[in-house]
Amino acid sequence: MEDKVRDHVKLGWGKHKKKILVTTGSTAIVILLLAGGLFAYAQAYDGRIYPSIQIGGVDVGGLSQEEAFQVIDQHVNMMLDEKLNVTAEDLSASFELRASGADDPDLISDLVYVNVDAAVENAYALGRSSGWFANAFSSAFHGLSGTEVDVEVALAEDQLEALLQEAFGELENPGEPTHYLSSPQGHSYSIEVVEGTTGQILDMDALLSEIEDEAKNFSLSAFDLALVEQTVEVSEDEARTLAHEVADILIYSPYTLTHTAQSYREYDWSVDDESLTLWLLPAWDDDELVLTLAGDDFESFVDELHDTIDVEPVDARFSIEGDRVTEFAGSQNGLELDEEATFALLLSAWEDAPTGSIDEPREEISITVVTQETEPEITTGSVNNLGINEILGVGISDFSGSPANRVANIQHGAAKLNGILLAPGETLSLIDELGPFTVADGYLPELVIKGDEIKPEVGGGLCQIGTTTFRATMNAGLEVTERRNHSLVVSYYDDPINGNPGTDATIYDPAPDYKMTNDTENYVLLTTEVDLYNYELIFTFWGTSDGREGYYTAPQILSWSGYGETQYIETLDLPPGVEECQSPHSGASTSFTYYVDYGDGTQHEKTYTSVYRSLPWICLVGVESLSCEEGDEECEAAKAAETEEGEESEGDESEETTEEEPAEETAEEPTEEETE
Repeated sequence: MEDKVRDHVKLGWGKHKKKILVTTGSTAIVILLLAGGLFAYAQAYDGRIYPSIQIGGVDVGGLSQEEAFQVIDQHVNMMLDEKLNVTAEDLSASFELRASGADDPDLISDLVYVNVDAAVENAYALGRSSGWFANAFSSAFHGLSGTEVDVEVALAEDQLEALLQEAFGELENPGEPTHYLSSPQGHSYSIEVVEGTTGQILDMDALLSEIEDEAKNFSLSAFDLALVEQTVEVSEDEARTLAHEVADILIYSPYTLTHTAQSYREYDWSVDDESLTLWLLPAWDDDELVLTLAGDDFESFVDELHDTIDVEPVDARFSIEGDRVTEFAGSQNGLELDEEATFALLLSAWEDAPTGSIDEPREEISITVVTQETEPEITTGSVNNLGINEILGVGISDFSGSPANRVANIQHGAAKLNGILLAPGETLSLIDELGPFTVADGYLPELVIKGDEIKPEVGGGLCQIGTTTFRATMNAGLEVTERRNHSLVVSYYDDPINGNPGTDATIYDPAPDYKMTNDTENYVLLTTEVDLYNYELIFTFWGTSDGREGYYTAPQILSWSGYGETQYIETLDLPPGVEECQSPHSGASTSFTYYVDYGDGTQHEKTYTSVYRSLPWICLVGVESLSCEEGDEECEAAKAAETEEGEESEGDESEETTEEEPAEETAEEPTEEETE
């Protein structure tokens, strides 16, 4: 009986075993077919972006990176060619998104910057982050579901806010917080509380956020600039509860803030009762009413302290003498003002002071400002073990014909970069390293046409540094993280291989930036040389070779375009008939390819296509009175203001008259044959 049962069990198991084998085999075949299909699908898009992937709503599926760049760049340029139209209350204004009007194109930057390179690279990377099998599934998923790639947008916020303030500032009626007034009275101070007032200011932040969001889709609508209400947070009665504390603080004024710099130079700042009365404001800290220091005057004082006290940490740096690397700058700790701790001491210093009154002489209370030390990333003791022993690559650019201020800026910027050490994986940002772009830091201004005015702007020449760093990066075979070509073709940046444009890199605070990354496993050193005899800028990357070789093909011109008719802009800032013109630039499209041959036999390849717009002669023409087109409200307002000023000045004139000076000769109209 048991034998029969065993036979039946064996027979049943055998049947099930055959079913399992058939099922398992079928599953394996399906998986193999699926994998094969996915692999074939992925191979079909080798070198191309997977389908259904969009950048800013634009489908780039099936395109190569170069093709996608051209498509997206065209959408960006179409957006920038349009004006930014803004309305606030019953006022309207239009702003050019493309800047123009500088003989040095380093000072020409658009008000909206879109990082097209990064968007295209991110689109191409989708589905290519893991092994081929995972990538195959990922690519199919993106193809079926569709994916929107984030677009990086940066606005020239300071310039935009200045333009908006000029156009709509008259609508603002700023409120005031509840504050104090003081006057000496006997042995103390009489404190008066002034109730705050409500007001309204332009909501710049909201508008800039809207512009940034819409720019990510390469289309800007007409915008409304709203006014936001300013409310009073502390009432007069609430503020009066702290009046006695205000008086106590003022009794012991003036206070002296002291600081001893790293150079052992001593600084001191006196804070008197007038300043403190302006600075002291009541404010809520959670549910507690406290005295705080605030206001524009106080912020200006804090900025002054930072300018004097703050010192950036200095990494140890190298110098190259002949073929030897020598240390030329030891590391140095940085220093930064601790605002919170310093002003907490100022607000409480009177509590421990000896008793006295405002009419009794006493020793001034002295407060040592509180600072924090910051350590450098590369200390002096570590510089000898970094393997800096050979040249990785050299970049050269020619700045012949540059005016004196431009040359000075190039020298100053190059000096800031000389000796920088990059750790493995570290990214160099030229905006970070070269800033701040101020006269105080050592940069000199150049004249720029802005609207109907000629104004000085700081920073001309710094794109020479961006271009030279870009070429040195490629010749060293290092990673280019962010690069954007100039808006215009400029002879300063013609490539030394064949004299064609195409291998330049522009920088302008806050964007675009030039960034490169040390993608080796060793430290990399950047040294800079400004050859004033040959007017060449020479940058060299040093390090330890890992067998890679970097190079790029000579840039080729794909097309040229003329710069069109001269644009004339009337201005009241020049004598009638006198012209000031900015040089024209022909448009062009160029292309070159950057290669890196690695020691393991693999190769990196990236094609850079640069599109340069044309720019006509732009001439400011001095006139006695502005002429306005019908419906140009902005021009009509300027003309009305001009008439009003003229009438006021006529009323102030004395009976004495002077002989008129002869008018300056009118500048000759530029011809198309003239060049920069």
